[in-house]
Amino acid sequence: MSRKVQDIGNQYTSEANAKRQRHERLKKVVKKRMIVFGGGLLAIILVLLIMVGMQIHSNQQASQERQAKEEAYQKIQDEEIELKERLNNLNDEEYIEKIARDEYYLSNDGEVIFKLPEDQQKEKQKQQE
Repeated sequence: MSRKVQDIGNQYTSEANAKRQRHERLKKVVKKRMIVFGGGLLAIILVLLIMVGMQIHSNQQASQERQAKEEAYQKIQDEEIELKERLNNLNDEEYIEKIARDEYYLSNDGEVIFKLPEDQQKEKQKQQE
């Protein structure tokens, strides 16, 4: 509305102007409230999204760590089984006798041990490894 038109100073126009001004002020207040509450809601949503992202990252790290520990645990279990088998073998007299004959060339009374050239080659390979 242009200002070339002058208001008539009657009661109706002054009430209409006052009503229009109240309405404009109310719109400004509502707009400010919407901005404040919208900004607060946006801030809360951002904080929650950041927390979710951090939690996902933490869960991934924990999962990787758990998997690594499970692998280490499995290796330890395998080693334990191997050591138990070895212990059982060391308690077996036949096994001990076999080891003594193969590695230390021990013999029973009346036995003679012969070293073959193939045995010497196998020993050299074992020593190189």
